[in-house]
Amino acid sequence: MFSQRADERLQACTVKLSVNGSHGSGFFVAPRLILTCHHVVKNAGNQPIAVRWQDRDDFTTADILYAHPDPIDLALLQFQTEELHPCVEFDENIEPFDDLHIYGYPNDYPNGAPVGLRCDGFTGDSPRKVIFSGDRVVRPGLSGSPLMNWRTGKVCGVVKYTEDRSLPLGGGGIPIKTVLEYFPDLATLNREFHQQQRGDVNPFQYGAPVSPDRFYGRVSAIADVKNRIGAISAQCVNIVGLRRSGKSSFLRYIKERPQVFFQDSQQPLIVLLDLQDARFHEPSGMMEGLRQNLRRQMGMEPWTKADNDDPYAIEDALLALKERGYRLIVMLDELERIGVRLDRFQDWGEDWRSKASAGLFALVVASRHPLSEIYGNLGLTSPFGNIFSTTVLGALEVEVWEKLLRDGFSSYGADMLRLIDDLAGRLPFYTQMAAALIWQHGDVELVKREFLFQVAPRWGELWDELSDLERHALRVVVGKSGSAAAPVTRDWLQRYGLLGTNGELFSDVFAEFVRGLR
Repeated sequence: MFSQRADERLQACTVKLSVNGSHGSGFFVAPRLILTCHHVVKNAGNQPIAVRWQDRDDFTTADILYAHPDPIDLALLQFQTEELHPCVEFDENIEPFDDLHIYGYPNDYPNGAPVGLRCDGFTGDSPRKVIFSGDRVVRPGLSGSPLMNWRTGKVCGVVKYTEDRSLPLGGGGIPIKTVLEYFPDLATLNREFHQQQRGDVNPFQYGAPVSPDRFYGRVSAIADVKNRIGAISAQCVNIVGLRRSGKSSFLRYIKERPQVFFQDSQQPLIVLLDLQDARFHEPSGMMEGLRQNLRRQMGMEPWTKADNDDPYAIEDALLALKERGYRLIVMLDELERIGVRLDRFQDWGEDWRSKASAGLFALVVASRHPLSEIYGNLGLTSPFGNIFSTTVLGALEVEVWEKLLRDGFSSYGADMLRLIDDLAGRLPFYTQMAAALIWQHGDVELVKREFLFQVAPRWGELWDELSDLERHALRVVVGKSGSAAAPVTRDWLQRYGLLGTNGELFSDVFAEFVRGLR
């Protein structure tokens, strides 16, 4: 199940509900429970509701367990079967301009069909409804369908109505937040189902980049990047964050969730090159990596390998892609690696800037420091000038941080939240580490000892990568220096997540680490 794409999982969880000659949609939310709109099943009376799952018209029948008629318009159905089935995952997170996805059983596609939509915002009703629109008509029969947010890959609402049955005017839905207010036990049942699916496996991970299914938050950063690479004309972005801030996970999310950032009509081709990889230690290797990635995505060679040394052939090939309507996005991870072989990258920056300026591709570059600072530290002037915007990855949003923990633990209290906050703050890598150790050991003192053991070398690396001004500012915060830190330095430290909005260090343990330094 977890290897499926988000839209495939959604389809696997969706059912067709038939009542007295009419039909609608619903979806599995917990073992033997289906969520739908009340108006889909209100005419059932004492008759059982026929449930079709996938290609099985006679999968089972269901009865109404709980119902809230209009204006709430929700119903929870119960059915009896020992057969295993998947369930959607809930996530209340939904914002205007989020890309949404429906799967259900509209009248014109009785065997099921998807619809792509966009969130337009929320009504002023109580409870409020989410409004969405798209290029396709939301047909009758889709009422009760799950509404998935591509950004999270999880269900954020229930489709309720269409604005017009013949025009692509979109419609409205019931947010999952409202669902859980009226069915409060459903959140626990849903969470327990997914925890049982994971089994006795630690759900927290730190080290390797996380998959899009395990990617949390970054709402502001996603919006920043979407409004650059998904704009009417793609533009370059520098994603900046300290080591272990989630830059590689973010790049992977962009590559594997293109629906979040692009319209289908933009035809994105996304290439990710990790400059730590020995294949990309020279510009020629990067060009070959670009060529092979494009060949895999397009099923044809954009240019021959022999043409890698022919700048005219490459420019003609890139221009041909642009003229065919493709939008090429080249993502580079760990840009600092060019400093190791600087003599081989002398002209590379100017060449790629020229291509980006000509609109042949847009660059998304991940680095620990802004591009101008990287080149300045190498004694050079950045060739990229002002073609890049900067997006900084720092601490997770509070509600996202809590959700990450809630999704992993079957239960937790204020004491556990306080412990993780004291150890890790809201930086994602250290939060995952602290939570993983709590899952493994349980004992508070043992968790603290293991956490200190694991973070000591990592915090040493972090400290060494900070500038003199940044180290001075942190010493000021813990009382080891009396002279004030520059406001611009404090601002950067807050953006990185090392300083909170209250001016304190992100972690009590990190504060002790700084105090112990000479």
